[in-house]
Amino acid sequence: MILLADSGSSKTHWVLKSNDGLKEFHTKGINPFFVTPEFVQSELDVAGIGDFKSKISKIIFYGASCSSDDRKQYIEEILQDYFPNATDIMIDHDMVASCLALFGNKPGIACIIGTGSNSCVWNGQEITANVPALGYILGDEASGASMGKEILKHYIYKTFPVEIQDYIYKEYGLKKDDIFNAVYKGELPNRFLASFSRVASAFREVPGIQQIIRNGFQDFIQFHIICYPESKTLPIGSVGSISEVFREEFESELAQFNLNLNLVVKEPIGNLVKFHFG
Repeated sequence: MILLADSGSSKTHWVLKSNDGLKEFHTKGINPFFVTPEFVQSELDVAGIGDFKSKISKIIFYGASCSSDDRKQYIEEILQDYFPNATDIMIDHDMVASCLALFGNKPGIACIIGTGSNSCVWNGQEITANVPALGYILGDEASGASMGKEILKHYIYKTFPVEIQDYIYKEYGLKKDDIFNAVYKGELPNRFLASFSRVASAFREVPGIQQIIRNGFQDFIQFHIICYPESKTLPIGSVGSISEVFREEFESELAQFNLNLNLVVKEPIGNLVKFHFG
């Protein structure tokens, strides 16, 4: 059996290939910056993947933050310990997964805009340029976490119209101390922040919210697209829920630079299955 995974910071989509066909599973995100071996193993158990652990011989794992050798090794060791008979484990960055899902063996500018954000230049075989990802505190422009951070800031400052202030309180039931604990002491603050992107979707036509959305995409384009000379000639594609939900705003901001968004894929797993399994 072969296990394929595409993991972002919020969720992981798994596909198990066997002689009986394909079987899908879902767990929370497995980001080496945030997870422990116990957390990963618990998620695999709860999802039911553990039922097949002794039968899986190969694992292909694409994950957020799996860009350095030490973080790749960390995830590999966790999976090797859980799947004792897996003799072939490949760990790679989720940017590579996005490139394959968007362009396959053809070149392009690949973006990820979901809980976090990133981009790279893909030559059809490998990543040739990649702006450093600064994470949800310093970077992640246009991401769900970035939007959530701006929304919470205005919510705590009480600068939103009453309808938005009331909506956030009724939907999330949070006071300032709750927010501070989740952001500064919580285990997964990036996911917590990204959960507030739903507010941006619900009130996307309100000027203040619209400005947050557009500012995020303006920053993303500046730091993650036009910095590549290839952006003038290569197609641009994006994966992730934020780029799908707010595609209109993303396209509008790209148009200011005479750029087009050629393709948006909410989740790359479907195209990854085609690429790896035919």
